[in-house]
Amino acid sequence: MERVELAMTRSFHWQIGHTRRLTPQDQARFVTAVSQFSQDPTTPGLNFEKLGGGAKSNLWSLRASLELRILLAVDDGQFVFVNAGHHDAMYDWAERRHHYVDLSSEALANLQVTVPDIPLSLKRTSTGKPHQPSLPDLPEQESGSPPHSPPGSEPAPTAPLLIQDLIRRVFRGDFEDWQLFLHPDQKPLVRRNWSGTARIRGAAGTGKTVIGLHRLAELARRYPDGKVLFTTYSRSLAELLEKRFQDLPMAPPNVEFANIDRIARKYDSWPPAHSSLVDQTFEAACKELIAGSLLEGMNQDYLREEIERVIKGNGLQRVEDYLSVERLGRKRSLSQNLRKLVWELSELWAGKLSERNAVPFADKRIRARDAVQRLAQSPYRCVIVDEAQDMTLVEIQLVRALVAGAPENPVPRDGVLIMDDPAQRIYPGGYRLGWAGLDITGRAQVLKRNYRNVPAVYRAAKRVRGNELVTMEHEDDKYILDVEMGFLDGEDEKPKFALVDSDGEFYFLCERIREIRAAENYSANEIAVFLKHNRQVGATIRFLQSHGISCVRLSREGFSGDGIRVGTYDRARGLEFRAVFLPRLGATQFPDSNGDTDGGRQNPDPDQDLESRQLELDRLYVAMTRARELLLLIADEEPCEEIRRALGEEIILRDFRGQSIAGPTPTQ
Repeated sequence: MERVELAMTRSFHWQIGHTRRLTPQDQARFVTAVSQFSQDPTTPGLNFEKLGGGAKSNLWSLRASLELRILLAVDDGQFVFVNAGHHDAMYDWAERRHHYVDLSSEALANLQVTVPDIPLSLKRTSTGKPHQPSLPDLPEQESGSPPHSPPGSEPAPTAPLLIQDLIRRVFRGDFEDWQLFLHPDQKPLVRRNWSGTARIRGAAGTGKTVIGLHRLAELARRYPDGKVLFTTYSRSLAELLEKRFQDLPMAPPNVEFANIDRIARKYDSWPPAHSSLVDQTFEAACKELIAGSLLEGMNQDYLREEIERVIKGNGLQRVEDYLSVERLGRKRSLSQNLRKLVWELSELWAGKLSERNAVPFADKRIRARDAVQRLAQSPYRCVIVDEAQDMTLVEIQLVRALVAGAPENPVPRDGVLIMDDPAQRIYPGGYRLGWAGLDITGRAQVLKRNYRNVPAVYRAAKRVRGNELVTMEHEDDKYILDVEMGFLDGEDEKPKFALVDSDGEFYFLCERIREIRAAENYSANEIAVFLKHNRQVGATIRFLQSHGISCVRLSREGFSGDGIRVGTYDRARGLEFRAVFLPRLGATQFPDSNGDTDGGRQNPDPDQDLESRQLELDRLYVAMTRARELLLLIADEEPCEEIRRALGEEIILRDFRGQSIAGPTPTQ
């Protein structure tokens, strides 16, 4: 018997999993019906039948009980769940659509489940057009490339118990939307066969991570005898994505998730130096060298970033290399004499670390890169890199070595996929892919549509951040922020800036959280609060919990449990929520005028300040674009210039000063 795949529309998932409009008894009946259907669509009692007699009709009805029906759109090779509910409501719904659902306009989740096809005698009556993406596909494969997947037999049937578990989880709403749903326009990027390194670049909300996860599963099935790696800079993001990927039905087993530091630990066994020792040795080197030199007026944090992100980040071994390197992302110009002094400081610091047998992480990454390049066999068949804009050249070289080995070896077909967004940098510096021996000619894609945010949220975030970008390698990169919106606009969607009385931010935050949960049916897990510093995160959690609002902290170790998500801007990446609150945005708290300074500069440099300020705005942009529907900024004083310029058009100012608030916000 031929077999077909099960899929569902995003609207079906939302109706069934999120609105909770079905009783547990109804859900159980649906699970039983789908389980029976998955084994034999002709099972007596299911009454699987086509609705309507028109040539265009593609809707079929599946009976779950006397009163309950499931509606499916029958497409070539797929049964797509489109709705479920009581008999009369479902038939009315189908009638209004003339018994036809245009799947080309729907985001579909392929459940990776195969079931028996319906008999040909039944299927002949269905003549609806097959589902096609709404935009033309990219070339399915490059000239001379092999088929996408190795030739094989018809897909094996999925075990009934696995199907039952899957359907139960769908009806419970256990899946996050982005875990499953891939817009039809994005499918060619998942399935494409690339002859070497490829890059997908796109602004926040354009679906990079979604594509990456689906591409990961595709590559794991395409190359079943090799290992496929998904890596990113953040440990918490890598672990979160791993958990969610493993929740997918039939997730391939030959997949690994690891952030870049975990990879460095794997291939360089020397334990990393404790952060306190690294700090102490750097301070000692500064005291010994800087006093009375040209470096005396420079911020020590800036100097440390220069060493870690430019010198060591580029793997520079000679002062001559540093004198000629292009310092991407660094706005302050350093003369040759200043660079020589920075190099001397780097050497002095390295000597002090060596005396203690200490190896900082910046050096471990270099050692790991060199070790992997020497391996006789590359450990991975394919690597996908997310949030690559925050990696250094050495880290990208390490990624290349994981699939190609020595620098002179070519990257294999489908070997490396780089995904990044230069507008979401949270660390200084930069690189060009060509410096790492990665050629993306003909294999660079820029995503043009935002599928996450309502238009007003994205426009506000873009206006606050500004248009400046770093490491633009291609002409189309300059337009990365100019995306089309996947949602219709609405005046009531505009973000708000709430101006409250002094020390009243947290009380106002509590009130608004309670209001939206009561009035608009937001669950706690759909709400997030982001702040600039960890100390602010701790104070916020203590305050909210003391007022009866459960919280979950976003940390390096990830997060679990029910409650409002609270974390720093840096921890926001890769996440999305229906509602996001951003307190502490008064001008004296955001941004820091000189970045994270040590307070000891005598001669502030405007370019250095501008670089630090832009990085802070990038972090705020990340936090703002986590909001799908509702975004609220809060402050007890006037905001900074970048937020002020968005007030009126993109952000609505609401002045609550003088209104009754229960008490003061704790200081932090």
